[in-house]
Amino acid sequence: MDNEKSKDIRSTNIVAARAVADVVRTSLGPRGMDKMIQDQRGKVLITNDGATILKQMEVIHPTAKMLVEISKAQDIEAGDGTTSVVVIAGALLKACQELMNKGIHPTAISDGFDVALTKAKEIITGMGQPVDLNDRDILIQNCITCLSSKVVSQNSDILAPMAVDAVMRIIDKTDTNVDLRNIKVSMKLGGTVDDSELIDGLVFTNNKVSHFAGGPSRIQDAKVGLIQFCLSAPKTDLENNVVVHDYTAMDRILKEEKKYIVAIVKKIVATGCNVLLIQKSILRDSVNDMALHFLAKKNIMVIKDIEREEVDFICKTVNAVPVPHIDQFTKEKLGTAKLVEEVSAGSQNKIVKVTGCPEQNKRVSILVRGSNQLVLEEAERSLHDALCVVRALVKHRFLVPGGAAVEMEVSQKLQAHSREIFGTDSYCVRHYGECLELIPYTLAENAGLDPITFVTELRNHHIQGSKFDGLNIRKNKIMNMLEDNVVQPSLVSISALTLATECVRMILKIDDIVMTR
Repeated sequence: MDNEKSKDIRSTNIVAARAVADVVRTSLGPRGMDKMIQDQRGKVLITNDGATILKQMEVIHPTAKMLVEISKAQDIEAGDGTTSVVVIAGALLKACQELMNKGIHPTAISDGFDVALTKAKEIITGMGQPVDLNDRDILIQNCITCLSSKVVSQNSDILAPMAVDAVMRIIDKTDTNVDLRNIKVSMKLGGTVDDSELIDGLVFTNNKVSHFAGGPSRIQDAKVGLIQFCLSAPKTDLENNVVVHDYTAMDRILKEEKKYIVAIVKKIVATGCNVLLIQKSILRDSVNDMALHFLAKKNIMVIKDIEREEVDFICKTVNAVPVPHIDQFTKEKLGTAKLVEEVSAGSQNKIVKVTGCPEQNKRVSILVRGSNQLVLEEAERSLHDALCVVRALVKHRFLVPGGAAVEMEVSQKLQAHSREIFGTDSYCVRHYGECLELIPYTLAENAGLDPITFVTELRNHHIQGSKFDGLNIRKNKIMNMLEDNVVQPSLVSISALTLATECVRMILKIDDIVMTR
């Protein structure tokens, strides 16, 4: 009885997880379909990115949630291949079911898959071509391959170089990792994706320059101060009312307020500051009209409502120190920039650019443009994937051919390897190899080609030793992927296989689900 129960639990687990894999399978590859996702509030999202699709889906079954987790892990680790990792896991689960039906014990299957994974990693490492980070073209090719399946693939000739240049500016050639927090991606509605640009410094999309009383909108050789206190009359802590009986008292209040603000402005002017960034305040107005009037008179540019989260990035970029109180506002706390100017970004829109920041800080900003919110968000997600691909190459400096060449080669070599070993491992390794053929099969199927013909032909090419051959979906034929410049970081393939196999082995070991209150 128990045996039957654990069999049932296993098969329901596998069915649930495969259902998730089948959802994203159609969006694999350059000709993959996009998914339209609508949340409870009616917000619509169009995307091709496996991790985004799964993150938005409401998955209830606990085993199916594991597939969502591996796609998230792949997104963090390699940035690309989030769909492949789920498709591979789905294929491996199907193989598990077939092997269990033959009467092989789940633990034996799990061990067999481990043997296969070790061999597969060896094969991928053997296929890797070393990459030099100074070779900008090859890095751009990697990004173009990554962007080819996205909605914004026709703009990849602009987004790919942008991603490569951004990462190259913030790392030293000896680094083995990239902190993507040093690249700030800002979005601004209007224009097209082609209008996106890389800015050496800062860009503010939501903060406007205050034009009250004719303040300046362009400052050269800026001394930038960032304040976290308010430039307005002090308020009492609680809701208190001040009752004024005669107008002399009223005048006195206004005079005091003016005196208070003038004193603060004088201290600001004394430091030589000519660009003032003011952090958003929730207690009272962060700056009032009188203060803006005096600052404009002194030719100081004011950018208000800076978000709390941005303070850290801004300070590191211009070498400023945030100042919480006017008494600490000194010359040493100011940052520097060659130019701060407000530029037009379409009809009514304005953005503020801060360029010529100190070189050693290694911070850049990317401004993404798009004609509507959906395109804009998808462009931003695609750009993040491209940045992750460059990061994967910095981490692990090898690249492998794309177009399912890796999967086919591993599949081919594993099936050959399975004939050299004995016992249940031989069965498991063979099935593992056969599973990987699902990737070229799906690529061909999504592109509307005849999958059986193409996969068979590709298999023959690999048996004859053309290990870099893969499917060129654009030209609908099998070609050498390295010559065709379809390449991807080897970390993407290795990480996808590792995560998928670990997840499947974990699912196999589960034989019961216990509900607790």
